[in-house]
Amino acid sequence: MTKTSAHSGRSATQTRRTFVKTGAALGTVALAAPMIIRPSQADEKVINWLAYSGHSADEVVGPFKAATGITINAKEYADGEKMLALIHGSPKGTFDMVTSDAPYVELLVKSGLLQEMDPGDYDMDDFFPEFRNWEQHWFDSKLMALTTSWGYNGLAYNTEKLSADDVSSYDIMWSDRLKGKLGMRDWYLPVMGCVSAAMGHKDPYNISNDEFEALKKHMNTLKPNVAGYWNFSGVFDSLANGGAYVIPGCGDWIAGLLQRANHPISSAVPKEGAIMWTESVSVVADTPRLEHAKELIRYLTGVEGQTRLMTKSSYMANGPSQAAWDHLIMTNPKEAEMLHMTSKDDNIMAVLRDGRIIPRRLPKNQTMESWQEAYTQFQNL
Repeated sequence: MTKTSAHSGRSATQTRRTFVKTGAALGTVALAAPMIIRPSQADEKVINWLAYSGHSADEVVGPFKAATGITINAKEYADGEKMLALIHGSPKGTFDMVTSDAPYVELLVKSGLLQEMDPGDYDMDDFFPEFRNWEQHWFDSKLMALTTSWGYNGLAYNTEKLSADDVSSYDIMWSDRLKGKLGMRDWYLPVMGCVSAAMGHKDPYNISNDEFEALKKHMNTLKPNVAGYWNFSGVFDSLANGGAYVIPGCGDWIAGLLQRANHPISSAVPKEGAIMWTESVSVVADTPRLEHAKELIRYLTGVEGQTRLMTKSSYMANGPSQAAWDHLIMTNPKEAEMLHMTSKDDNIMAVLRDGRIIPRRLPKNQTMESWQEAYTQFQNL
């Protein structure tokens, strides 16, 4: 159940913290347009945030802005490589916070772009135990990021064309039934991770050079079935209009949106495993607006922010907070069901704990560039 606390006798900061944890009534509004970011003055009541699409929309952070009076300027991006280019290519002081995939936290730490976070500043008691000490967030016993959202990339599929049994294995992608009907995302990391898992690699991104060569050849044999390579909107449209019957590197995050619109789309974790994605929020080194950043992080990891992140209109997500799960089950059971966030034995946390959702990492024995090049060659076949 959601925790509550009395407000009487609290300071303004404590009152805001209470809001961060419990929040106001939920709602949905239009997404905010991206902004051009400029470095802010230290005394400005503003946060400059580098984040994934939809995170800074009023449907997610509107209550936070109303309660705190803090303005959020966000620069939104679509994948990890774009995030790295933006943060490295911007003047120092441009951003106060960054949301990234967990694997990229290591690169940001190595570049000296993040500052240590004090676990005592954030209430992680409501988190599932797995997310309190997520290993991709700790470096030399220092906390450098917190999970705000997560999910899996397995197979998204048309339930009128394929059965749950059909998508119980990645083998379906090579079926003659899918000629011209296999969609592809235009991001190499999740798709190649799925193909690597399909080949039986328990750690899909930790493979030898010989295994990497075999991965490329196996991926290339998919080409006769491929209908196209799409960004997020293209993936959405192709599933909605029947242009693709199945797409790897997808999950509930897009299937749920299509179900909202009554399309016959679902998602599956194949027996070989799905690739986990996580979104992690960090504080940029030397920000003069540390207290504002901490307040926003407390909101994003509290029940109100978590519920809004999970059900946002740009894409859906699971969350690390069990309290937020309980709240969603109670207030919006239909969407909880879409996200497999239920009390059933096969809920998404059970699948994670069963080891069938594999944390996404960066390539261990090859460069990121070599994996990107392999995917570009696959696209150009």
